[in-house]
Amino acid sequence: MKALTVRNPWAWAIAHGVKTIENRTWNTTYRGRLAIHAAARPDREDAFARVYELTGAYVLKSPASAIVAVVDLVDVCTAQDCECGPWAVPGQLHWQFANARELPDPVPCKGRLGLWDLNSEAEAAVHAQLGARVAPGC
Repeated sequence: MKALTVRNPWAWAIAHGVKTIENRTWNTTYRGRLAIHAAARPDREDAFARVYELTGAYVLKSPASAIVAVVDLVDVCTAQDCECGPWAVPGQLHWQFANARELPDPVPCKGRLGLWDLNSEAEAAVHAQLGARVAPGC
């Protein structure tokens, strides 16, 4: 499973399904399931104010150095002028997420730059939690 490290409060907002765009300066052809890793260090203090501005939620405490959610990376918008919404930063590439699934028990692991592969233990822990959340008969 591929993973992407994101600083909080952005990782929190993605995990809760309220931030469906991740801004990056680089493109990817990868599409599919993506683990969201909350970085060890948070972003600047004004990032927390921005999340509050857009969601009305205070991010007081959120896991760090752990896989916190799984999303589907469905597309990357490369247009300079687009309608990707309030999370989109002009001039950057907008990674479009859908189907966010927050993990009830974040999986501790070290993050990396770029897209990276989860080790087998972390991937098994993520799959175990995703499997537990599927209703019988689905």
